[in-house]
Amino acid sequence: MIEFNYTIIIQFFQFLILLILLNTLLFRPILGHLSKRRAAIRDLAERAEEKKEEAEGLSRTYDEGLKEKKLPILEEKEAALKEAHAASMKVIEEARRELAGELAKAREAVRTEAERTLGALVGESDRLAVEIAHKVTGRGA
Repeated sequence: MIEFNYTIIIQFFQFLILLILLNTLLFRPILGHLSKRRAAIRDLAERAEEKKEEAEGLSRTYDEGLKEKKLPILEEKEAALKEAHAASMKVIEEARRELAGELAKAREAVRTEAERTLGALVGESDRLAVEIAHKVTGRGA
């Protein structure tokens, strides 16, 4: 027959401690990194939109000035578009590399912490199993 004694309460508190540790060491950091990543992507999208608006403005200027000076304005527009595109691609790639590095570091930290916590919990469960076995067999206090 199953006996309900204080070990269930201990296991419950251990489970709560595990949940708190996982929340603190795993879930919050990952969610924080994800929110930072979303913010960085949102900023990049806004900057890309600004660059797009800037390029559209240059296009309108080009269309108005095309009647008077076709070739010089065309060259200026192409250079500005290439520069804007190169700058936005550079920023995007830099952000991707940085976020990938941070994500890899966070994953490694979480994995290391999870392994360490699992080891501690396994040791604790082994100790509790021995203690329970002694109490069940009546050999120990």
